[in-house]
Amino acid sequence: MSVVVRKFEPDAKLKKMLDQPGGVTAEQALARAKQGLESIREDCLGATDEKVASLQALAGGNELTRGAKMYRLSNEVFAEAGAFGLGELSAVAHSLCSLLAAHEGSMPPRAAVAVHVEAMRALRRPELAGDKTARMAVLQGLRGVVQKFTAP
Repeated sequence: MSVVVRKFEPDAKLKKMLDQPGGVTAEQALARAKQGLESIREDCLGATDEKVASLQALAGGNELTRGAKMYRLSNEVFAEAGAFGLGELSAVAHSLCSLLAAHEGSMPPRAAVAVHVEAMRALRRPELAGDKTARMAVLQGLRGVVQKFTAP
């Protein structure tokens, strides 16, 4: 007994559109996206500054839900800083997220949180924060803080 197999390929509109000449190249699309980001850079970084200020206020407070709020704000700083090429600020925000996540339901030591928030304030403007070697030393120190306070 033999079985006959018939293959069927449905018409794909997108495939046809992609095969036609014209449109935007990947390079053009990336250039437009970069232009779009630059047009909102100052507004977004202003909002990032406000989030860092909020983190500073929460770090010094006693509110029971401050850990979750700080995690959310730090995660937003992480994403925004990364989008605008502030890799060191993004790394500090990620480090604070890691520290807070390891203490879910409680707060890590105040000093560990405070040093992260102060590093965010300093690294928000890397041109004013000292040389790259000093900034890398700060990041390495923060990694040590997170390891110390998240180790089992």
